[in-house]
Amino acid sequence: MLEFVFGNAYFIFNRRLYLQLVGLFMGCKPSPIGAIVRMYTFERRSVYTDVHYLPVVERIYGRYVDDAAAVVKSLDQAQALFDSIAKQDPDKRIQWEIDFPETEEEFTPFLGTQIRIGDDGEVQHKYYRKKQKKQITLHFRSHHTTKTKVEVAKSFYRTADISSSSPELKEESYQVVDHLLRCNGYSNPRRLIDHKHNSPSCKSKDGNVVLKLPYISETVSAEIVKFVKKLDLPINVIFIPGKKLSELFCSSRPHDQKQCIITNCGICPKLPEGVNCAIMYPVYRITCNICKQQYVGESSRSLHDRLTEHLRYATHPETTSNRDEAMAVHHRQYHNGVTPNLSFELLITESNTILRKVYEAYYIFNEKPEINDKEECKLLQRYLVN
Repeated sequence: MLEFVFGNAYFIFNRRLYLQLVGLFMGCKPSPIGAIVRMYTFERRSVYTDVHYLPVVERIYGRYVDDAAAVVKSLDQAQALFDSIAKQDPDKRIQWEIDFPETEEEFTPFLGTQIRIGDDGEVQHKYYRKKQKKQITLHFRSHHTTKTKVEVAKSFYRTADISSSSPELKEESYQVVDHLLRCNGYSNPRRLIDHKHNSPSCKSKDGNVVLKLPYISETVSAEIVKFVKKLDLPINVIFIPGKKLSELFCSSRPHDQKQCIITNCGICPKLPEGVNCAIMYPVYRITCNICKQQYVGESSRSLHDRLTEHLRYATHPETTSNRDEAMAVHHRQYHNGVTPNLSFELLITESNTILRKVYEAYYIFNEKPEINDKEECKLLQRYLVN
């Protein structure tokens, strides 16, 4: 199975399909494990054999995924050690970037720390952020709760704390975090280390229903929590951030969106320009152009599959399997024998089933579409919090 998966790695670039001939592809769950196993086989044939016979590695050799570390006496020894591993690769793809201290006082970066060996032989370490990393984290003005921002800052300081081997190095680690947080709008960030959140919150209880609400402001959140506690409702309220502007106005992978590939598709011409029927998880509106009455629905399938069904219900309202469908009932009562003239509109897409039902109920509650079954409308109201 693994041989089949790794040997059939296809990817799309510039709208063309390619087969990856060498290496493992990103996004496949076995790939990281495969890379680790492959590296281990190279090490077994080199460093783990030679270490018993060659005075290259004095005390330590270790690796975490693709980052390795060893205790050696010189840069030449370090180069020889990692070259011995790279030579085991038949594809000759392994290239090591070696960080070696030029002086005894210099630290060497490894993962999220910097390390050096002191004069007494003790390992000294402190917090480290790669220079390639941009000074970006959760901004103080972002649309998140204050509690979330405080916890993010505390998390950085906790990491800096446990990454430091002495009070002096801890102070240096804290300064790295100070700079990061100041670059993201936090003034006097160290006050957040001992900050206690005083806003009311709902204590999580077993058996309570989790209610996820969009975060608006601290005042609104506090009022909602206060109301839930006052009525002793069996609800755990969780406030989630709204969509980012980048999510609303742009896509990082525009060519990955599904496109309609059906020849002479009967649905796409009935949709607004720019909308294709291959879209998944839609909430949609159907308008009968004969009488201007409307219908609102949702589906976990593609827009094409669901709207094709509605079109079939309207075209064949007398068919036994279609008779009870809302669109069939409408055409049988008002347009019997008349060719359907429908137009479709995509309202929103949502992969989460509950949220999609909420959106559907919201549009039905506010627009009161005439074609929707009245019992269905009552059933959907349970998804709304009034």
